[in-house]
Amino acid sequence: MLIPWNTDAPLYHPPWATGGLIALNTAVFAAVVLGVHDPEAIAPWILTYGQGLHPLQWITANFLHAGLMHLVGNMIFLWAFGLVIEGKLGWLRFTAVYLGLGIVQSAFEQVCTLGFDQGGSFGASAIIYGLLAMALVWAPRNEMSCLLLVGFRVFTFEISILVLAVLYLSIEMITTIIDGFGWSSAVLHLSGAALGFVVGTWLVKSGSVDCEGWDLFAVLAGDEGRKTKKKKRRKPKAAADAQREARQLEARRTAALDEVRRLLAAGQVRGAHALAKKMSQTLDGFGLAEDDSLKLIAALNKEHAWNESVEQMVAHLARFPEKSSRVRLKLGQLLVRELNRPAQGLRVLSKLESGDLPASLDPLRRQLMAEATQHQEQGAVELAGEDW
Repeated sequence: MLIPWNTDAPLYHPPWATGGLIALNTAVFAAVVLGVHDPEAIAPWILTYGQGLHPLQWITANFLHAGLMHLVGNMIFLWAFGLVIEGKLGWLRFTAVYLGLGIVQSAFEQVCTLGFDQGGSFGASAIIYGLLAMALVWAPRNEMSCLLLVGFRVFTFEISILVLAVLYLSIEMITTIIDGFGWSSAVLHLSGAALGFVVGTWLVKSGSVDCEGWDLFAVLAGDEGRKTKKKKRRKPKAAADAQREARQLEARRTAALDEVRRLLAAGQVRGAHALAKKMSQTLDGFGLAEDDSLKLIAALNKEHAWNESVEQMVAHLARFPEKSSRVRLKLGQLLVRELNRPAQGLRVLSKLESGDLPASLDPLRRQLMAEATQHQEQGAVELAGEDW
């Protein structure tokens, strides 16, 4: 079983509606299982085929599930893609999109099956495939943190939303072809995905959602990231417009910083670093506060994430040059002792002048410089250095 459970996509809103919808779907399933409603009472809520149009079913059918695994599978992916979509829309607009996908897809399905003699469908799968397609449009380069359960073994890995979406959509397409393009669950999933793709595209093209220039169309055009885009000349904006944009930008920075802190507090250290790095590249004016940066460096070092720690320490040196002597010393230590980069370690340590460090740490600086010199004399080879 594949369980996507988190993402490094920038999220500006907490997943309140996502959690609420999971709770509602679970409550409906529990009510059915516990016999609150007998099968005959449930039948009118299912999306029926060939019996006319029933708008109430366009809502109710989306909250019914055939069994525990049907429910669990749908709720896992509702959580994963709900994080991305609600994280950009907020709870109110996300709820409207969720219900809208279900209603429109169910209406389309019932219209297409008016000529059937029998049959029906239920479950949130089509909506979830719609959310998957929206996530594909909005955040293809962002990654999902996943658990893979194989027997009693658990594997963890990260996979881009682009790859994950293409994988699942390809499975549904292959299944549809094998079934001879007959009416099936795979067709319903693809119809939900097609609707989600249209909605996601409309929202990003209309400017109703901010993807920071990392949406699918920017990626395909090789123009991802706002800082790489060519800025067009614009007419001077009114002061009120400028103030509104400034407030929105500050809100995005605050939301991104809060998400970095949340990931760090949850122990998702590499995810916190990846998000902080991406936001510094794509969100104007974004940067970690000194305390946040130091906490992230310490957490990366604790996990022996040396390369990520070096990246964060270099960013810290650039952002806080007057208060970075201890960070510079630690950076030199990693370069010399963990990454076998003695020449770069010497460059970093040589910028520490007498008096920059407490007397208790100066012996470590001298020892590291001696070790770096010794490694160089022994023929250590490394790439050209950088001016950190």
